[in-house]
Amino acid sequence: MTLPKDAELLGSNSEELEIKGSGAHTLVRFSADGRRKLVADLTNTAGRSRSRVYLLLENIRGANDASVLNVYINLPEGAQTGEHRDLMAGAVGLYGLRRASIQSGQYDGSGLTFVLDVTPILGELLAAKSLDADVILVSIVPQRQLQDSAGIVVARVSIVSVPAQRVDQRGPSAFGRR
Repeated sequence: MTLPKDAELLGSNSEELEIKGSGAHTLVRFSADGRRKLVADLTNTAGRSRSRVYLLLENIRGANDASVLNVYINLPEGAQTGEHRDLMAGAVGLYGLRRASIQSGQYDGSGLTFVLDVTPILGELLAAKSLDADVILVSIVPQRQLQDSAGIVVARVSIVSVPAQRVDQRGPSAFGRR
């Protein structure tokens, strides 16, 4: 899937996020306009969201190709991930990360970017009154513990909104860009 040009940034984290050991957490903070738009986008009209909401893991760089990262929304502190599959936004495989992180030939060195559709999760959290529209906790948990020297860095974690009729549904919900 490709995000259209009218995708609107609702919020993002404030600094790069290093993934090591058993994972990392970051807060995605929303602007006042982003917060209003998020709530409006998730409000169902005749059972449909007016827009789709996506979580972007942008410009992931590193040298550890064989890692798979599970991404969770509002995972409680100290929780076992297996007990909260309903909060899992998706999993991303970092295959090709090393090559995509080095500037040479066809690669610009910016790493990989992944897009996950979080509309259903955020909609359920909003309906259950478990969503703080000011901030969302994003937890990135490797399927296998990483060495502290893994060197995997996510440049930015962000949330965007795309009008529902504009989303190209031909591709998967997560994709890598090289």
